[in-house]
Amino acid sequence: MDNTPALPPPIDPQQWLHLYLGGRHAELSQSFLTVFEHFKEYSYFSIDRAFQYSIDRLVHTFLFLFVQPDFLLPDEHAERYLLLNRTIANLVALSSTRTTDACLEILRAQPRNFLKILTLYSPRNSVKFDRRAFFDTGAEAAVCWYSAYAAAYYGGLVNQTVWENLREHFHFQHPALKITYNPHELFFGSTYVDGVCDRPVKEVVNRSAQETARRLPAVKNAPRRDHIAVVSACWAAAHSVYRNYYAYVKALKEKYRLTFFQVGRHYEAEASLFDEVRVIDLINGLPDMSGFQENDFQVIYYPEIGMTAQGIFLANRRLAPIQICSPGHSVSTFGAEIDYFISGADVEVPESPERNYSERLVLLPGMGVIHNRPNYEIRGLKKNTSDLVINCSWQCQKLNYPFVQTLKQLLDCVARPVRLRLFVGRSADRSNDFLPFYRDVTRQLGSGRVEVVRGLEYSDYMAAMEGGDLSLDSYHFGGCNTVSDTLFLRIPIITWEGSKWYNRIGSQMLRIVGIPECIATNQRQYLDIALKLIHDDEAREAVRRTVLQADLDNSLYSTQDAKYFLAAVDYLIANHERLRREPARQPIRVPRDAET
Repeated sequence: MDNTPALPPPIDPQQWLHLYLGGRHAELSQSFLTVFEHFKEYSYFSIDRAFQYSIDRLVHTFLFLFVQPDFLLPDEHAERYLLLNRTIANLVALSSTRTTDACLEILRAQPRNFLKILTLYSPRNSVKFDRRAFFDTGAEAAVCWYSAYAAAYYGGLVNQTVWENLREHFHFQHPALKITYNPHELFFGSTYVDGVCDRPVKEVVNRSAQETARRLPAVKNAPRRDHIAVVSACWAAAHSVYRNYYAYVKALKEKYRLTFFQVGRHYEAEASLFDEVRVIDLINGLPDMSGFQENDFQVIYYPEIGMTAQGIFLANRRLAPIQICSPGHSVSTFGAEIDYFISGADVEVPESPERNYSERLVLLPGMGVIHNRPNYEIRGLKKNTSDLVINCSWQCQKLNYPFVQTLKQLLDCVARPVRLRLFVGRSADRSNDFLPFYRDVTRQLGSGRVEVVRGLEYSDYMAAMEGGDLSLDSYHFGGCNTVSDTLFLRIPIITWEGSKWYNRIGSQMLRIVGIPECIATNQRQYLDIALKLIHDDEAREAVRRTVLQADLDNSLYSTQDAKYFLAAVDYLIANHERLRREPARQPIRVPRDAET
């Protein structure tokens, strides 16, 4: 259910002008903040003429008054404005003004302009400012702005200007850049831009967390060989992390005492595998360390790292002798306090896969995940249109500008009515990301050829997916559980295989079910395969028949390989002291005949 009021708060430009002319600037500033904080809290998903008028009125009046040289922001309001950077940028994008470029040029020459520029300068701007000058002028404010600016990835990567600016942003380095605000926005968001810029920014995030950790009391650890802690912010039955790593954790339960640390209280954890469950709350902006301060864990296992600030901070502390993670968020931490990254030999590139990781890579036989069978009964639902429906089950951030251009080329070559059905979940449900995303994607691909579906519960999402004729995987960041869902529904899907686990896992799943002809390794192949299956009904049906005949329960959803995860943990416990002294970084390979 959307937590959206029917109307935005009332906006009275005359009252704002009255406050300004009367010199009551603190009251005016608070009025601005009240309106924009409403739009940060509540998102809107459709726009009519009345709403458009209201947004235009808000934006035009606000910008006119905000850039007046004698309007100064109260010091106590500064941080609130900086954290509204993304919300303001989205509302301006929805208005007839589109960007704050002109206002920034006005501010550029003004005195006392620093906080105003940081408030209005977002990835949606074409004008340029020197980030280094920001940090030289006021590092504390610049750090807050840096994280707020980065959060535009949720719905903005489809826009060329946003995509290019975020690439530049995530490569930026400065001695005063210490990530103290929302590190997960940088850690998680940078992954979706280009497959390159996440490494430098994650190194900064990790260094910042480690610097903070050094000021805290040391953790006292007296390891007990059979005690393992599992730390996750996503261990819920419907979440992809749980769906991929349940069988691995279940294999550990045969031999080890398991304590689960639930990061945050925003979900109900599935706790059936654990001997003890503890909740990690935030205290003064940092995770509660009481459960770790004196512990007896031999191993800390993170199914995912990067989705929450708490998880990133914990992964940058030495809490146990052995610390490992899996591709729950399927990218290396690039410098956290993690010893081993456990992945799958059948998915990673065959030559030098360790180049993609800062951790020592451990390769299990198989994929490095074991998919739970989807909790859905196929209903045999049919589509409600004569168009050929192409399912695109992607979060908004997976739809970046280069990939949109690939889709545009595809649609320009299609000779029959098609509809791209974009399932974007709730990824653009905050700070009013959705409507700018929707406008950007439909402008580029055509509103008549794109249907954007958001906010469905899992059963409704799967039911809507049943109406698809064909599915496309995203690139450069591909799907994992979304590919599993598609194959479970027996729908043909095309993948684009790259050089990272996250853009190779889907292709390996296609090999398992017997449709390697649907795997592309470059853009031209991706387009050619898609066009063939769009235009050739018999070829598409042949792929569907192959998937229908596949024994998914004994292949894709088999738990036979879970024993290798247990074998890997046993091996790491027995050999960690020797392994950490080795200068070599070659992957540790668990043989297929390994016994626990």
